[in-house]
Amino acid sequence: MKKYLIALALLCSSLATFSMSKPASAQPSQISIGPSVEFGNGTTFGVDSKFGISNNLSLRPFVYFPNSGTKFGTALTYDLPLSNTANTLQLTPFVGGSVDFNTGNGNNNTTSFGLVGGVDLDLTDSLRLKGAVNVPLNNGQDRDTTFTVGAGFRF
Repeated sequence: MKKYLIALALLCSSLATFSMSKPASAQPSQISIGPSVEFGNGTTFGVDSKFGISNNLSLRPFVYFPNSGTKFGTALTYDLPLSNTANTLQLTPFVGGSVDFNTGNGNNNTTSFGLVGGVDLDLTDSLRLKGAVNVPLNNGQDRDTTFTVGAGFRF
């Protein structure tokens, strides 16, 4: 667990340093929603979304449908918008915290807190790709580090 936290801290500090060296451009759309796949405790399908609160803060609600119930929650992230020199692609690394609720079969409902880090890649004004790593902070609740990938339709 400690090695994941150290890796996440190093990633965050390197992204912050890189973001200071590149000019940030305004994102044309701060809202997206679309399909996503989570890997970790098996493969789970669901829906991720992003709602921009400001240029650097986003709320990222999600819902997944594992075999044992439904997992839903949200993350609050700090976004570091970057762009390439041609200004055609928008790359936005993000870091933050998350909370999720897993409604299992019977009385197996659990709440989990975690750290999240990842990147959004805006391909066009209407299509965004996302990849993220979620590291749980709760011990003993059968929570593993998960990886998510997905697409978001921006509007």
